[in-house]
Amino acid sequence: MRRGREKADAATKAASKVRTRSRISGTAERRDPPAMTTPVAGVARPERPGRAKERLGVVDAVRAMALFGVLAMNWHSMSGLEYMSAEQLAAVQDTLDRIVEVGLQVFVDKKSLSAFSFLFGLSFWLILDRSEDRAFFMPMFIRRLSMLAIFGGLNFIFLYWGDILITYAIFGLLLPLAARLPQRVILAVSGFLLLGFPIALAALGFTQRPDVQTPSDLQALQAFGSSSYYAAAEYGARRYLGFAESHSVTADWDFTNIFGLFLLGLWAGRERIPNDIGAHRAWLMKVTALAIPIGLALSAANVTLPRETPLTTLTLAGRTILAVGYLAAAALFFDSRAGRRIGALIAPAGRTALTNYLAYGLIGQILFYGWAFDLIGKLGAADVLFAAVVTYALLVAASHVWLRFFRYGPVEWIWRSVTRRSLQPLRKAQV
Repeated sequence: MRRGREKADAATKAASKVRTRSRISGTAERRDPPAMTTPVAGVARPERPGRAKERLGVVDAVRAMALFGVLAMNWHSMSGLEYMSAEQLAAVQDTLDRIVEVGLQVFVDKKSLSAFSFLFGLSFWLILDRSEDRAFFMPMFIRRLSMLAIFGGLNFIFLYWGDILITYAIFGLLLPLAARLPQRVILAVSGFLLLGFPIALAALGFTQRPDVQTPSDLQALQAFGSSSYYAAAEYGARRYLGFAESHSVTADWDFTNIFGLFLLGLWAGRERIPNDIGAHRAWLMKVTALAIPIGLALSAANVTLPRETPLTTLTLAGRTILAVGYLAAAALFFDSRAGRRIGALIAPAGRTALTNYLAYGLIGQILFYGWAFDLIGKLGAADVLFAAVVTYALLVAASHVWLRFFRYGPVEWIWRSVTRRSLQPLRKAQV
């Protein structure tokens, strides 16, 4: 027995030395990857005991942060700024507005949408990883995506034509297939879609659409400024379906970018980065230090260079690179002591993200479209941004109040009930 205790003590001391060296070097102790099984229609996932059911607060906080950027850019479009000519913009914008305009283009435009796309792929993995009803995961996931597409249809017809939910539902169908692939393959395909596609477009000589008012832009101002809700809804639907404007090949990069970020989010989930940010801190710091300056430089070049040159097409990659830098920096921040407090303030908006996303379209219609307050084409970028900040703060507060009494946001509750084919409990149990 004494010899057994001596062996155990020796093993404990050896493990302690390994952990000490790991802490000193700033890297986590290397472990073999978990064994993989294929429990859900051939989809691989790690087999490990005690999968946590609780939500990841960091993910909710990052999602809430991305929501603000989506709101700011959607309202930039709904306010008419996206459709106005240089002369029309000069009539409503002063120096501050022009500074805000450039800042939004460099720091926010497409970056928040990219972050949302990453989070969609990550959320797919979290749902799969926590699923206990393995045999019925795929039918459940199909219902989930189908309902998301229905919400998207309602959105682009009745609320905001620039819907993204249908695109997410379509590309989401590929995620279970992608989840069967090895991590290196997922990362390689993601990298090609995110970086290789703009390089290929630039090499083939494709350029972005000139930044001038087109006939469809003029039609948008007229339709959305109309006193008829039907006229605005009808034109918005035609614009979404592509019947109202000419096609741009470089716009196809938006789709490859979305699916590439789906794959990157899937890869990050399987690496368990959001589950243990502390263990990945050094790696996340390197990503932040590289991606943010490179992404900012490319995004600034995209705004300042002439759009009719292939070199500007190449700089499209800066949007994704900067978004990845934002995600890494946000994960580090929300995992810190101060970041946790701020994250707790905004996380309820992330938990009710779909409800908030649709609410942005409804409130935007009321503020800007001609059938309501008719502010389209009458506000500068600074005023629109201020309205977005106030609305975001109010909806964050509303999310707090709602989740004090209810388990899910109202749209999330419908989504969850349809997905599970039974009415889910909505009200929290009264203590």
